[in-house]
Amino acid sequence: MIAKLTGRVEVLSPTEIIVDVNGVGYEISIPFSTFEKIENRKETSLYIHTLHKEDQFRLFGFITVHERDLFRTLLNINGIGPAMAISLLSGLSVERLVDAVKNQNSGILTKIPGIGKSKAEKLIFELSRKVKKLEQFSGTGEEHVSAGNDAVEALMALGFEEQKSSKCVSEILKNNENMTIEELIKEALKILV
Repeated sequence: MIAKLTGRVEVLSPTEIIVDVNGVGYEISIPFSTFEKIENRKETSLYIHTLHKEDQFRLFGFITVHERDLFRTLLNINGIGPAMAISLLSGLSVERLVDAVKNQNSGILTKIPGIGKSKAEKLIFELSRKVKKLEQFSGTGEEHVSAGNDAVEALMALGFEEQKSSKCVSEILKNNENMTIEELIKEALKILV
């Protein structure tokens, strides 16, 4: 099994890369988040998930080991294949996915092509049982996820709906991930009131 590849970037598109490793070109499917981080590089290292079935052999590459591990976690959910897992990682950062799961915010997931309301709710349900594992993948984003959760709870205590509060806090965190709980609540109140 191939676990990591380092080599020269031969061909790069938002969904695929060909990496030349000592004269051998490896075609690797990648999420958009990985593409953004390597688009101006001449060389790269990618963590690889090797998918080997009877009728196919595919490589999936990720810039961080956390993204690769999250991809593997997504594949273990019934009804999620490699294409859907790549779409999820292309459309959401690891931190935002963890935030959506913790806040039961399926609306964020429905923005991903191919995910309707029922599939989003099923994903939230399945991933909520693995939330501790997901938090490991989010790394530094764990603090802002926690602040976001606390802010949503405070807004709910003030009488606002959970879904509206969660959506509002997520939007605020998109622009400034380092806000304190107090700052988050103040900004959210400006929007919600």
